[in-house]
Amino acid sequence: METFDLVGVRFSSARPPNPTHIAWGSDRGGALVVDGIDRVGATFPERLARGAPRVLAVDVPLGVPAALARDLVGMALNGSQVLHQLATAAPSLIDARWAGFAAAHPGALRHTEAITHGAASITAPRPPSWRALGAFARALAPIRNQVTVLPFDALEFTPGRPVVIEVLPAAMLRLLGLPYTLHRAIPAEGGATLTEVTAERYTVIRALPDAISALGLRLDLPAPVANACAQDANGDALDAVLSLVAAHLGTRGFWTPPPLTGPTAARVLIEGWIVRPG
Repeated sequence: METFDLVGVRFSSARPPNPTHIAWGSDRGGALVVDGIDRVGATFPERLARGAPRVLAVDVPLGVPAALARDLVGMALNGSQVLHQLATAAPSLIDARWAGFAAAHPGALRHTEAITHGAASITAPRPPSWRALGAFARALAPIRNQVTVLPFDALEFTPGRPVVIEVLPAAMLRLLGLPYTLHRAIPAEGGATLTEVTAERYTVIRALPDAISALGLRLDLPAPVANACAQDANGDALDAVLSLVAAHLGTRGFWTPPPLTGPTAARVLIEGWIVRPG
């Protein structure tokens, strides 16, 4: 990844080897050019260690509710402390703490999730949610002192230093005016059919360049990447591309910075901040 500029990552599993999709590209001639998409598993930490991209946008929660953070760390003042704990602590310990918090706080949301258009409760998936964050924290650990994690290390994009941001593809779709209700539907679990989910995915892929154009920007989505997104039954490839788009929008100023003051400012430093159009 040492030659990558902008990268979007979707963590698609809570268990090792944490299969992920990575989409990469760069801003060339005023357009986001998507250069490729790939699926990796256990090799992701190794690839990340070879060099951090200018902006790494990840579809994984960078932070937990403040009450849970303080149960995990004690006097937690910053989300970086939580990332370190998840990267170093025994999974069995985190499992127990997470399960206890979920039982005591049903339906708990991070502040960012609560304002991001009805995001799912962090307690719904229970251990897998933290396992994805823990896997990412361990992958990030070797280069942690070389990158800026927003908002734990800074409250805005930092030129000249790689930036790691959290994104939420479903919120991206909603705020861009694109279909999102079936985005992560699993036909095998009832509800929408595979045909309906696939049709919505095709609609998103076709409409995404125009949605970006409405912001005064351009998106170059090559046919092989578009086809990969359309044919991925789990939707992970599309999420990686949406994460990449979020990275691009952030670098161009199309995002809402975390609050500097007010009652939620301190919580954001622990719970994280989802970068989205705004």
